[in-house]
Amino acid sequence: MPEIRQNRLTGEWVIIAPERAKRGTNLARPPEPPEIPTHLATCPFCPGNEGGLEDERYRVNDEHGNWVLRSVVNKFSVLSPTGDVAPPVCAPAGEASVNGVGLHEVLLETRAHHLTLAQVSVEQVQRVLEAYRDRFLAFCADPRIKHVILFKNHGADAGASQQHPHSQIVGLPIVPGQVVDRLHRSRKFFAQTGQCLACTLIAQEREQQSRILAETPGYIAFIPYAALSPYHVWIFPKAHTPCFSESPREDLPELAAIVRKILAKLFGLLGNPAFNLVVRSLIPHEDDTAHFHWYISIVPRVVKVAGFELGTGMYVNPSAPEVSAQALRDFREG
Repeated sequence: MPEIRQNRLTGEWVIIAPERAKRGTNLARPPEPPEIPTHLATCPFCPGNEGGLEDERYRVNDEHGNWVLRSVVNKFSVLSPTGDVAPPVCAPAGEASVNGVGLHEVLLETRAHHLTLAQVSVEQVQRVLEAYRDRFLAFCADPRIKHVILFKNHGADAGASQQHPHSQIVGLPIVPGQVVDRLHRSRKFFAQTGQCLACTLIAQEREQQSRILAETPGYIAFIPYAALSPYHVWIFPKAHTPCFSESPREDLPELAAIVRKILAKLFGLLGNPAFNLVVRSLIPHEDDTAHFHWYISIVPRVVKVAGFELGTGMYVNPSAPEVSAQALRDFREG
């Protein structure tokens, strides 16, 4: 029988319905993708094509002076980097509006067109996380910015428009409604219990063990009890930390190792699936530090969102989180 579970962190209800997997091939491993070239002359992110990406903000070079990672202003930014946040003068009374001011960069994760974060070295993943941290802090230093999101779209089904491995960072002049709702839930839980909701969930996962994928002294990765879709993974720092940039910089090698491990397992088990990776964090020095806990969410796009989900706000997961977790634990690279 299907089971309806609630994701306590988000408030979302999820139908766990393993029988749905029998309808078709939603969870079947896709055919091997065509070989991807190491360099593509038409790719705007490949080395040698930097002419259209002069507005560089961050760069890491190798010993020969070649870039191995760089961040550039997004040519197709969703926001304008110039101007004030004040609402347009013509905004009618009673309508909420501010100017679309903000920051938007693209982080090129590697020179190699054909690789993913699941295939590069742990050291390169660490460079990516260091770039996340440095650009996150740079965005937060702008007084117009109220929320910063770090995210990666991999594959067309996840919304990526370019194949070359890259992430994005966006600084917003408002706090999005989804974030506000989750803050409200965590604040309410803290008021009732005196505990951080995420810390409580981490303790429960460590006690039950059935959904844990990997654990290090400082980090833990698991599939949540009410995962919205198969193989949906959360990675949390064990120490209560509300802001990504406030986790110790010296912990980044450890974080890189667990991120790389999870991505490699997803890559191998599911055949290089499309996925979204999001760093969910407050910006430094916000007031909600006692009850918010930053984390990384990785969502493989192995099922489709359709009318039921859009009409109800509920998701249907055709794989029990405990089963997905066991499959990932059992998978061995190579």
